[in-house]
Amino acid sequence: MKTIGFIGLGLIGGSVARTIRKFHPDYHLLAFDTDREALAEAVSSNIIDGVCDIEDERFRSCDYIFLCAPVEFNVEYMEKMKDSLGENCILTDVGSVKSIIHEKVTELGLDSRFIGGHPMAGSERSGFSNSSDHLLENAYYIITPGGEVPLDRISDFTELISSLGAIPLVITAEEHDFITAGVSIFLIS
Repeated sequence: MKTIGFIGLGLIGGSVARTIRKFHPDYHLLAFDTDREALAEAVSSNIIDGVCDIEDERFRSCDYIFLCAPVEFNVEYMEKMKDSLGENCILTDVGSVKSIIHEKVTELGLDSRFIGGHPMAGSERSGFSNSSDHLLENAYYIITPGGEVPLDRISDFTELISSLGAIPLVITAEEHDFITAGVSIFLIS
């Protein structure tokens, strides 16, 4: 049985948690969010098993921790919890910009423990109450591993993402940011 932690249970974090619960009902899910109502809803709907503080010792038992807050907060939270990570924990995120978080990962010495992620899914709505267990279905999920992450850990994470119905695509952080910037410019014009 795996233990998975979440920092942020908005639309994306909530959807990832709901999808994990759907396909892996035996996994133990822990979460932190500043929105206590979202946490209460997640507990009452049996999506998560425990509510944590940001530097909670229970995060030490996680196989994966998903950083699902806005990018600038993910960087801040990662710094706060770096000493709370278990020996075999892989830290990941769901942010739309990869270079910022990868720079922080290097600064904190977490290159061998971080696999960036960006599910290419979303909605015009936000918050846990709008999350769903099918948001990731057939969506590309960009994976940007740090340069020192062992290949077997990247494979395990890719398999997890695939098991959720998403389509994993492994590229570098620089490639991700170049492609998403190009698409954004195209969509704006």
